[in-house]
Amino acid sequence: MFHRALFVPESGTLMGKINNFLCLVITIVGLAVCTSCNISEPIEFYSPAPGLVRVLLKSDNTDTSINILGVDYSISEQDSMDLLAYQGKVFNSDSNYAILYHNVKSWRQEEFIYNLLDWNSSTGYTVFKVFESHVPPGEYDMITLGLKASVMDIGPYLIPISLPQDIEGVMSLPVTFHVDEQGVTQITLSIKPFVSMSRYRDDYVFDRQVEIEDIQYFDEIEFDRTIIESDSLDV
Repeated sequence: MFHRALFVPESGTLMGKINNFLCLVITIVGLAVCTSCNISEPIEFYSPAPGLVRVLLKSDNTDTSINILGVDYSISEQDSMDLLAYQGKVFNSDSNYAILYHNVKSWRQEEFIYNLLDWNSSTGYTVFKVFESHVPPGEYDMITLGLKASVMDIGPYLIPISLPQDIEGVMSLPVTFHVDEQGVTQITLSIKPFVSMSRYRDDYVFDRQVEIEDIQYFDEIEFDRTIIESDSLDV
């Protein structure tokens, strides 16, 4: 039996140079593979936590009387004016919007009716919470919502009410505000129930004199309190 000797090319020969080059390539590739195995896990993409937007609606405590057929009628605890509130949204400068729901557990937009003339002789008009909803943090510059009055019951009168002709139910209110992560932005809207009323022929038109009365910002404590209280709400 013949034994073959292992042939190792001399480094100075062409074959030796090729062999050395291949060894260098294999070494570099091996180091690259080992290095890639030691790369740390990529940082998880940061998604900011939402904040809350709370929208309150109240009648202006200075607007308490109306003249009907020459007679002045002042507000009383027996009077009422039904107002339908619906389709709330907030917009940023890029026209992106977030939908406002009635409460933090709501999963669809709903319509609710409030009595704009709900009056207490000691405290004035009732404040209603019409929206309370999760919203992405950021800067916003407009709120939209639908407001429609249907009937007013005051003194001896039961008066049907409608919006002015060709006016949409959803109205836009320019307002600059921000929403912080796990913070609460509270926007109070004030409406003048009687000043908004005007007679047109045999009908009364409701021209919705609404303004931003106040904007308040609350921290994570109020955010957590709101979430905890929502656990008792019906879905």
